[in-house]
Amino acid sequence: MDANKMTRRQLLQRFGAVGGSSLVMGAMGAWDLMGQPSGPRPVMKGPRPDTKVIVLGAGLSGLTVGYELGKLDYDYRVLEARDSVGGLCWTVRRGMQHTEIGGETQVCDFDEGQYINAGAWRIPNRDQGIIGYCKELGVPLQLFVNLSDANYYYEEDPELGSLSGQRVRLREVKADMWGSITELLAKAMDSGQIDAPLSEEDEVLLMEFLVRAGYLDSEDHFYGPPELRGSEDRWDFGSLLRSNFGGRVRSLYAGTGGPDPVFQPIGGMNQIPLAFERAMGHHITFGAEVRSIRQSEQGVRVVYRDTRTGREREETADFCVSCLPMSILKKIDVNFSPEMAEAVGKTEHSSSAKMGLQMKRRFWEEDDGIFGGHLWSSSLQLGEFSYPSNDFYSDKGVLLGYYGRGGQAGLADMRIRDRVEHTLTQASKVHPQMREEFEHAYCVWWDKVPFSEGAYGRTPDAELLGQLSKPDGRVYLGSAGASGRPAWLEGAIQSAWRTVEALHERVSA
Repeated sequence: MDANKMTRRQLLQRFGAVGGSSLVMGAMGAWDLMGQPSGPRPVMKGPRPDTKVIVLGAGLSGLTVGYELGKLDYDYRVLEARDSVGGLCWTVRRGMQHTEIGGETQVCDFDEGQYINAGAWRIPNRDQGIIGYCKELGVPLQLFVNLSDANYYYEEDPELGSLSGQRVRLREVKADMWGSITELLAKAMDSGQIDAPLSEEDEVLLMEFLVRAGYLDSEDHFYGPPELRGSEDRWDFGSLLRSNFGGRVRSLYAGTGGPDPVFQPIGGMNQIPLAFERAMGHHITFGAEVRSIRQSEQGVRVVYRDTRTGREREETADFCVSCLPMSILKKIDVNFSPEMAEAVGKTEHSSSAKMGLQMKRRFWEEDDGIFGGHLWSSSLQLGEFSYPSNDFYSDKGVLLGYYGRGGQAGLADMRIRDRVEHTLTQASKVHPQMREEFEHAYCVWWDKVPFSEGAYGRTPDAELLGQLSKPDGRVYLGSAGASGRPAWLEGAIQSAWRTVEALHERVSA
C-alpha cells in the first residue's frame, strides 16, 4: 500500500477529531465493522427421548425452552411464580395490578386499548430469532419509530449559550453538525491543511461529498442551513459540541437499530409470550414459587410453594433448566457445585423503572408533529422519554414518561404519586401541555417487583459467561442472564437455544 495514501483508519480519525466518537462509530457501521446479526436456530433431530425436564420461569427464555422441548416430544413442565407468562415481556393494561416489595399497590386505570410495555419494548431487525418466532406463532409486528428527526433535545447548561433551556429538534442538530463539520473540512482542504494527501481525483470527489453532505455553497464552501432544517437560523457549533447533541448523530445508530427497521408486536409485547402459551397447551403451572432445587445422579427434585394455597409441592424430573432471573436464582437453595454457585453469585442486575402516562389527547402529534421516537435530555432526569409508535392520530395515548436506570433523582424511595409529580414537572419544561392533558399513571420499578427484583442482567465477562453456559450436573441455566445480550429478548432466545441443543445432544448420545 502506498504510504502516502490516507487509510480508512486515518480518515476516521479525521472525522472523529472534529465530530466526536459517534461519527466514527457510524462510519464503522457503514463499512460493516460492527457486530454481526444473531445466529440461526439450531436444527435438532433424534429419537423420541424418554426424558422429563422441569423448566423454571415462564419468561421468554423459559417459554422458548419449553416450546422447543415440546417439539422434540420431551415430557416437560414449566413452573411460574406469577399468574401469567412473560416475565420482562409485561404489557400493563387496564385492571392489572402489582404491589411493590415493601411498598404500594397500584391498579392500572388506563382506558381500554391503552397500554405501556413495562419491560421489553422493541425488537431490532437483526434479532432474527425473536422475529422468527413472531412469524411462526402468528404475532403480527409493526414498525417502532426509534429515531425521528422531528423529536427534541433539551439541556439546561449555561455553557451552552443560546442552546440552554431550548427545545432543539434533531433535524436542526443534524443539519448544523454536518454543515459545521463539512465546512471545517472543506476549508482545511481549500487551504491545503490536510496532512495526509489523497489523490487529486479522490480529493475532488471528497470535496463534492462535503458540499452535498453539509449543504455547503459550492464556491466558497460556507454552510447554509437547508430548508428541511425548519428555519434559516443556525446553532453555534461550539455549543452543539459541548451539548453532546451531536453525539447522537450517527449513520448507523448502535444498539437498537436506529434508522434500520425496529419492530414491536401489535397490541403490546406480551402478545409474544401469550402466543407461546397458546402453542404449549397445559404444560405451565402458575403460582409456583420455587424454594429449593436438589439434584443427584438419578435426577432432580424441585420444591415450590403454591402461592394460592400456601402449601409446598414438588416436581421430579431427569433434568432442570432454570430460566429464572439471576437475582432470584441466587436466593434459592440449590446444591450447585462450588464453581457454579460462585458464578451465579457474581451476576448482577440493572436497576430500571418505567412510567406510563395516559394523556387526554395526543398533543405531541397535534401540536408538535412528533410521531414516535424519544426526547433526549440528561438535565430533565427522565432517562428516556418516548412517544408511542402505535395508533397514530387516535384520541388518546400513553407516553413513556420515564425510563430510568439506577437511583436517578431519588425516585426509588419516593411514593408513587411523588414519582409522577417529578415526571410531570420535568417533562413540562419541554411539553407545557403535560399537566393539563394528564389522566392516569402506572409505574413499574423493577427492583421492587416480586419474582424479578431487578430488570435485565448485566453482561457477564467471558469467564463468567463460560461458567454460566455449562451444565452443572443435571441443572442448566437458560435465562437471558446467562447470555451475552441479557438486556434483549434475543439474548433470552439464544440462551434457550444453546441450552436445549446441549441437553438434547446429551440425552440423544
